[in-house]
Amino acid sequence: MMNKRINITLDCPEDTSVNLFTVPNKYLKSNYIRSFQDEMTELAIDRSLTGTDLRILLAIMGNLGYDNIFSLSQKELGEIVQIDKVEISKTFKKLCSKGYLKPVKKIGRQNVYIFNPSVVFKSKARNLKELKHAWDKEIIPSTQNTPVDIDKDLEPDLEDKLDDKVSELSQRFGISQSKVRQMILSLVGQALESEEQEESEIPY
Repeated sequence: MMNKRINITLDCPEDTSVNLFTVPNKYLKSNYIRSFQDEMTELAIDRSLTGTDLRILLAIMGNLGYDNIFSLSQKELGEIVQIDKVEISKTFKKLCSKGYLKPVKKIGRQNVYIFNPSVVFKSKARNLKELKHAWDKEIIPSTQNTPVDIDKDLEPDLEDKLDDKVSELSQRFGISQSKVRQMILSLVGQALESEEQEESEIPY
């Protein structure tokens, strides 16, 4: 690919820094979350969070569904980070008490959580206000179908087919079934999002 040189002149006030960056693709092709820098600093200096807590917290943020929904079980998360379920449970209680997580729904005996959108969020920027409202009300946001909703609303025959495909892909690539299922549902969520509206490279 040939690089093009572009000359740009900017008029900036004194004591102002400007960062320019280029993005080669028209649309984001991988999962992403948006974070607030002040909150990241607060996490870094919070001495009440152990290294294990931070590892689990990062894994939660890395596996958030659309609209900040976290639907993996503690057992599934433990398999990803290779941490005992007892430690996972302790950290979940700590993160809930410190205002990072809130349970918003139960599927069987499993809690579904929403992650605090004032720290990070996975959604369009225009949805942030509704995400914060959902966080305050401890409900699932209604801006999009989340992986939880997709999973819940599957017809029985489709659910059986999904389970078969999950098992097949898990064996083929040596990935846990829970991770494969999360990836599939995440892709479905992204497809629903892209159908709603095509936006710019980083949809503000």
